[in-house]
Amino acid sequence: MSTQQELEEIKQLARRAIACKRWRWMPGMLSEKGLRVVRRDYDGYVIGYYADRYYVSECVPGTLPDLSDPATLGCLLALVRKAWGPAASVSVNMSGFWAVGGATVLSGKSQGQSINLGIWKLTELEALVAALEVAP
Repeated sequence: MSTQQELEEIKQLARRAIACKRWRWMPGMLSEKGLRVVRRDYDGYVIGYYADRYYVSECVPGTLPDLSDPATLGCLLALVRKAWGPAASVSVNMSGFWAVGGATVLSGKSQGQSINLGIWKLTELEALVAALEVAP
């Protein structure tokens, strides 16, 4: 796969991630435009800075995260854990597939039970986005 194809797949996953009801910008995340999130205002605006310009700016709606950034990937895992419980984890099996497991049922008859989400993807990023998409 070419680098251009990989970048387009990451961008598509970013679009899917921001469409999730559990998506939110977190401090440390990087936008596709190079904006590093510093904090969220009381009204939900995301404030950050550009490393090469040193001034405060905001992420406007529709801004995509840079999901190739390690800090942003870690924040995505934090969002999955917030949605599915602190024991939710992502791991790779011997076949090379990534899975999200350890999720906790947060309500209903099975409340408190730990489950495997049944998500098997080729990359860690795909597995995390899929877990966020199906989050309650």
